[in-house]
Amino acid sequence: MLDTRPARSAAPGVLGDITVLELSQGIPGAYCGKLLAGLGSRVIKVEPPEGDAGRSLPPFAGDTPHPERSAPFLYLNTAKESIALDMARASGQSLFRRLVPEADVIVESYPPGTLARWGLSYAALSSLNPGLILASITPFGQDGPYRDYLTNEIVAEALGGLLFTIGSPGREPLKMGGNPALHNAGGAAFSAIMAALWQRDRTGQG
Repeated sequence: MLDTRPARSAAPGVLGDITVLELSQGIPGAYCGKLLAGLGSRVIKVEPPEGDAGRSLPPFAGDTPHPERSAPFLYLNTAKESIALDMARASGQSLFRRLVPEADVIVESYPPGTLARWGLSYAALSSLNPGLILASITPFGQDGPYRDYLTNEIVAEALGGLLFTIGSPGREPLKMGGNPALHNAGGAAFSAIMAALWQRDRTGQG
């Protein structure tokens, strides 16, 4: 049953009075949420009914593939609460809106325009909560000629110039281990959120 009670009272940590709705898939949003949770935020992970795509990331505990055994997923989602909502359906969108007034931050990583198509643009969300902060993590931003392009770790490393420094000339591209580009994207979003929280403390505006 969906818990729409007010956020818990301030917990230990710099962000102990902050509630985050993590509406993301994969590594960047989850890592951003992990950093916020590490500073004491209440982070509520919103997964689709089939579960976050990150649950399929190897390696798996006991070398047994299972949605509850993905080591990267378990690492990225410690100290979080979780709910399952079908955001593509009106019922899921309605339930999500019930959480927004008590949230401070939303972290999302859907393709540009997805939230607006669901009636959850920043204008719509901020009408429910003027102090809300929305962090959108996308491969190439919300607008511009690349906005609809897809990416993964090796593409991000190539476009960032990192691939130029590794591997051997004449051989296939070689990416680094550990998905540093995707983690850095989550870290950048975390930094932006911290700045936005500071600004909100000064102005009251999300």
